[in-house]
Amino acid sequence: MKFNILITAFPFVNEYKRLRKLFINSNFNIKVVKTTQSLKEKDLLKLVENIDGILCGDDEINEKVLKKANKLKVLSKWGTGIDSIDLEACKKLNIKVYNTPGAFTESVATQALALILNFNRKILQNHNNIQKGIWNKLEGLTLVKKNIGIIGLGNIGLRIAELLVPFNSKVFGNDIKKISKKKLKKFKISFKSKNFIYQKSDIIILATDLNDTTKHLINSKLSKLIKSKPLIVNIARGPIIEEKALIFLLQKKIIKGACLDVFEYEPLTKKSKLTKFNNVILTSHNAFNTKDEVNKVHLNTYKNLISGLKK
Repeated sequence: MKFNILITAFPFVNEYKRLRKLFINSNFNIKVVKTTQSLKEKDLLKLVENIDGILCGDDEINEKVLKKANKLKVLSKWGTGIDSIDLEACKKLNIKVYNTPGAFTESVATQALALILNFNRKILQNHNNIQKGIWNKLEGLTLVKKNIGIIGLGNIGLRIAELLVPFNSKVFGNDIKKISKKKLKKFKISFKSKNFIYQKSDIIILATDLNDTTKHLINSKLSKLIKSKPLIVNIARGPIIEEKALIFLLQKKIIKGACLDVFEYEPLTKKSKLTKFNNVILTSHNAFNTKDEVNKVHLNTYKNLISGLKK
């Protein structure tokens, strides 16, 4: 029996010439679809009929798409986040869903720190000035004794806290889940409310999952809560920040700036107002992208697909 496989995860698709050898001895019909980030419902509806398994990215896999996928047995998500998949509908339709938990902890945590150091020491600005022939001295900031709030204390949030220990920062943390006192002590985190973090932090790092409680966590209401002009760093999920609200906070100088790897709408367009600020650093949803961890996820996503089809 041959299985029809759809591959849409763009990191896997980009390396498919190398990775196709994984499928050589398998009884599969493979359809590979190129995309810059993810596929929307309208695109998927044209592709999913008679498909047995999907190796997917952050595609809009909702109930309508799943019902159209009349033969679908397994969704193997490339990476960690599965918020783009309707899990309730998968359960009803008996479709297995796999991901790679904790896949990019080191990659994303170090990206967060890199963005903060870049912003505080004005490295990108200094580099750009030198390329323009401007040899000036830009005063920066260290992280010593700075108040740093981390919202989301999963693997990535805890690793960020651990990386901050040598900098002698004061780290506040928040999560809807209970975090053990042992972990908080190990990573020198003071557990605080989100409001406390908004009011007291010099830097706010978003490291949480996207769910009903975190969508638009950063919104226009924060203008009344924020007190210390923090830098906002998002290496989690784009819709955690309401983009219009962030632009307002930047325009009104309520926050010091922003470092963003993810966006409410991706890919970010040249027309986005976020590209016009000189106190914003942008990366292209690329925090995950380190060679070692990407290769591990390629292999694990493939194994999950095979395992799901065999069950």
